[in-house]
Amino acid sequence: MTPEAIANNVAQAYERFLTANRRPAAPHRYLYASGYRRCDRRAFYECTAPEQQPPWSVEVLAKFRRGDDRERDLLADLQRIGRDAEPPFSVQAQQERFELKDHKRRTAIVGKVDARLAIENRRIPIEVKSWSPMLVDRLEQFSDVFENPWTESGGYQLLSYLYGAGEAFGFLLLDRSGLPRLLPVELEPHLDRMEMFLQKAERVLDHIGAQTLPDFLPDDPQECRRCAWYGHTCNPPLSANAAQVLTDPELEAALERREQLKGAAAEYLDLDKQVKAQLRGVESGIAGAFQIRGYWGKQSSVVLPDALKKQYTVTNPKGRFTLEITRL
Repeated sequence: MTPEAIANNVAQAYERFLTANRRPAAPHRYLYASGYRRCDRRAFYECTAPEQQPPWSVEVLAKFRRGDDRERDLLADLQRIGRDAEPPFSVQAQQERFELKDHKRRTAIVGKVDARLAIENRRIPIEVKSWSPMLVDRLEQFSDVFENPWTESGGYQLLSYLYGAGEAFGFLLLDRSGLPRLLPVELEPHLDRMEMFLQKAERVLDHIGAQTLPDFLPDDPQECRRCAWYGHTCNPPLSANAAQVLTDPELEAALERREQLKGAAAEYLDLDKQVKAQLRGVESGIAGAFQIRGYWGKQSSVVLPDALKKQYTVTNPKGRFTLEITRL
């Protein structure tokens, strides 16, 4: 086998491995604590028609697996270092399930908390998150998680557990490129968020029972466009033509960062072009704090008659791909 064939074989084996256990989700009459949605209709569809979601791509499944592996590693490291800490601590009660009832005593929100940190006769809930570094770097305090649609569900997940267990505080354990960060989370300042989440769950359950659809989410086209049901199952007034919905938080964070850097990048390219044109031919120079060195090199070109060029020119209708990325 050629090196390329071996690489393709390994890649295909990875794809089969990641997709082997992919199964459509089953309908359920409750919301997941990790699945907070701003839109009631989207939460309704996730409960009643989860199998209609487009399947995750292999690339996204690989990211999920890497995140799960990293979360397990963080808890294992936490257990290991806790033995030598002063005072010592340990990791207990991993994947502890919980349920929250709504005002009608129905099971409205269910979930699991990753672990509890046992220290000085306390067992404090911990939720571990391995989000994209571009997301984690923006989180200075817990309230920041609610500023981004890709992180807010993690905030509601831990708040739901604190609320249901009657715990005053817990921690978000955030994976980072350096030391992981243990972010304190107090319940009392966010009780209004939990009440709002429970009210949302109750509304969704009412619609499930009555077999009616919640209203469209008003004035948030970005939320609609990142929804898995947008354009086929759900068609809000903003719908136009069909579009592929890309549900990838790392991609969205990268696009946001790209938008922030666009002005600086354009300025850099203009200055780079101007400076290099001015310095063409300068083999050695000093300009303030900058040393300049230039090098000449050979350049070869092939000059062919027009008839020969035309004879060997092949046009591929999909040989060039141009992207236009604009903020909605």
